[in-house]
Amino acid sequence: MVPERNVVTYDRRRNQVKPVMEPIVHAVLKAGPSDRQAGIRMSLSMLNRLGLVTGQTVLLCTQARRVQVRVGLRVPSDPGEVLVGADLMRRLHLPAGWPVRLRREASGSLHVGPFVGILCQRNPTGSPYGPQTAFFRRLIRAGRQMHMAVYIFQPGDVNPATAAVAGWTWTEARGWTRRLFPLPHVIYDRGYVTPPVLRVQRWLRQRVGCQQFNYLVGSKWWVYRRMSKEPDLSPYIPETRVLRTTADLAAMVRRHGTVYVKAAGGGKGIGIWVISNSPKGFAYRYTDGACRIHRGRTTTLAPIARHLLGRPRQPWLIQPRIDLARWRGRIFDARVLVQRDGAGDFRVTGTGARIGRPGSIISNLYGGGEARPLEPILQDSLGVSSAGAVLLREQIESIALKVARLIDRSCRRTGYVGELGIDIGVDRRGRLWFFEANSRTGRNIFRRALMPESTALADRRPLEFAAHLAGFAPQASPAQALP
Repeated sequence: MVPERNVVTYDRRRNQVKPVMEPIVHAVLKAGPSDRQAGIRMSLSMLNRLGLVTGQTVLLCTQARRVQVRVGLRVPSDPGEVLVGADLMRRLHLPAGWPVRLRREASGSLHVGPFVGILCQRNPTGSPYGPQTAFFRRLIRAGRQMHMAVYIFQPGDVNPATAAVAGWTWTEARGWTRRLFPLPHVIYDRGYVTPPVLRVQRWLRQRVGCQQFNYLVGSKWWVYRRMSKEPDLSPYIPETRVLRTTADLAAMVRRHGTVYVKAAGGGKGIGIWVISNSPKGFAYRYTDGACRIHRGRTTTLAPIARHLLGRPRQPWLIQPRIDLARWRGRIFDARVLVQRDGAGDFRVTGTGARIGRPGSIISNLYGGGEARPLEPILQDSLGVSSAGAVLLREQIESIALKVARLIDRSCRRTGYVGELGIDIGVDRRGRLWFFEANSRTGRNIFRRALMPESTALADRRPLEFAAHLAGFAPQASPAQALP
């Protein structure tokens, strides 16, 4: 069966919009003779599936370039191979031997893709992309299986004059290799935000028409303020106060006895402070850059406030300590991975428990935490039945989906939210509390928790969504049809 993509045209005689089915086929590109007139050649079955005939002239298109070519018949041939003239391959920067998709538009043009560019800075030494290196290798492998060309690039790799990207990709035979690719149909943002990154993103979006997903979402404070305006989400936000003076910190400690202080732009459990009233002043604990816990006492809060106000990642947020449920004496929270699927809809990919190490004030895996399936942890810690644990997990996932849709609506000017790691705490009474949402989320929780289905989905869904945004997904229309 030929995968098809829904588009619409306007029927003037009947005064109605009617769907048109655009065929999408899988193919492998092979370099042909070095002849500008060579054009493209394919099997009779592929010609028929694409609605082409021998000798026909069509526009062969990438994201930024289109070249008029003549279509020919290749006999005998592998029915999945498309022979493209070597000169044409070079002009369009097409990767030889790469599995891709061909889409015949209603206008008659033939599009090659999708090309997915992962935007991330490359390390000059050591692991090229740090902790994300293994993830990127898995994405590239999955892309080949899905007939998608996936590469990694940074701003300096883009050449606007030639409409090419000197991207990095991975093959089992050669490891990391660099080659020219067409400009991406879709940008999957996994890097730092710097002025050059912002400039190349803006140029690719506005001048070339690239779609983009997973731009950094706002800070914790930004998310809290938007959630506070939503009646069905505001009950899940802990009381939050911005640290501006020592008096702010003192007032929260007096009211709640123990507070957490965290940076609005922080993450990975780094730089978390827990401050409590004590008989001789105040006791405190905090995590350093390696998530090690340090302890101390002070007779006044002023030195702590001055220290925090002099640090980056402002503003600092003060919240009461939530009396989190414990599993075998260790705190835990729920991590929900929400991703868009191949139809552009938000789905829960998986939900797991992050369990802090003994005596820890954080549950992050980066800080030495443990990952397990959530429902058994809820049963053990809260004493609920199996059905009760399922119901609580479903409530957690419902909150996560609402948060994802809210954030996506607020971030639309910079592209789409493709995935979010959303952390939700459960207190001893079973009440749920939203902690944070992160667009640069990891997915090792499912691998560590031995959740194979969620592990596989977590890697595939960014590519399924990218194919949807690029217009190469069989189930959905292009990105403008997204909610």
